[in-house]
Amino acid sequence: MGEPATEHAEEAERAPAQHAGHLGRGPGHAGGAKEGSGHAALSPAQVPRDRPREGAAVWHHRGEKWLALGVWTERRAGLGEDADPLLVHHGPTREGIVGVFDGAGGAGAAVVWRSRTGLPRTGAWAGSRMARACVESWFLDGLAAGAPFEAEDLRGRLAAELTAARPRTTSKLISSMRRDLPSTMAAIRYKAVDGGVECEALWAGDSRAYALTPGAGLRALTRDHTVETDALEQLLQDPPLTNMLCADRPFSVEAHRAPLDTPCVLVCATDGFFGYVETPSDFERHLLGTLAESRDERDWAERLADRVSGYSADDASLSLAAFGFAGLDELREGFTPRLRELEERHAGAEDGDQTARTRWRERAWQDYRRCYEELMPPPREGTR
Repeated sequence: MGEPATEHAEEAERAPAQHAGHLGRGPGHAGGAKEGSGHAALSPAQVPRDRPREGAAVWHHRGEKWLALGVWTERRAGLGEDADPLLVHHGPTREGIVGVFDGAGGAGAAVVWRSRTGLPRTGAWAGSRMARACVESWFLDGLAAGAPFEAEDLRGRLAAELTAARPRTTSKLISSMRRDLPSTMAAIRYKAVDGGVECEALWAGDSRAYALTPGAGLRALTRDHTVETDALEQLLQDPPLTNMLCADRPFSVEAHRAPLDTPCVLVCATDGFFGYVETPSDFERHLLGTLAESRDERDWAERLADRVSGYSADDASLSLAAFGFAGLDELREGFTPRLRELEERHAGAEDGDQTARTRWRERAWQDYRRCYEELMPPPREGTR
């Protein structure tokens, strides 16, 4: 087609494994790199034959007192519009970034390119991958320059990159909902310090960033860019986005700082993980339930991929980094009491008629909500 988006899309198509979590710069970026050896990134791991291979990929990495993993699944083989999860960790400074990017398929459904095998590549598919590459380069450039990281600088870079790649051909579809190269984004830029993690959530749209701790459980660090931001109401009505990354209209990148004590886990996920559950607490139960069953990081990532593929009706991606744990055994043990508490609170959830279940959902959400919203930024004007 000759659109500007083609070069970016071809680069992602040629090297999907490298694109998944690559640094491609400096020593020590491959799987197995240790803390202090330079850059580290999510390393590809093969899914065993007894698990579905098509439409899923996982990555995992372990360093000194930290570990990380990524999960990516697609509903239609070869057509997933989530970009691969992002993790960059710089050993010498203990700084890094985790993130996810969800191409907005409804707004970016127009085909902008076709792969060498003939698969259609939509604006949403290309937009999420370009956004991912841009966020990674923004972080690496800032790290190399020793410059402060500013959300507005990231927004400006994303806007410039997406605008430059905007397809020259225009869709015949005229709609206020249509966007060029649209994507959501949720990322957490972090720096591990003695006894804690300094972190800043950066987002646009309804992908989410969380902090997960043994005492308080899963707490949101972001507030979705939708009119309705109550997590239970969002499960019931799926409100439209009021802000997203795109090439043809202004957008914002919101930022929220939240220092955390260790041990803790930073989690970024697209709505395929948390948007198809019965109550907001179910996402945490999926995270901790699969953790409890896992032998190692790779097994945890694979179990998460299997679990989300079983309940979600969308592409789903997740990136997480855990700090203050000597390994997965210590991580698992640390969250065992929290998982037991969640399971006890949700006992009997499958019983009763629809009215009883509705009341139970509301009670369960109110019980869970206080801690879940504790670290969220305040509501914006015009949101609920």
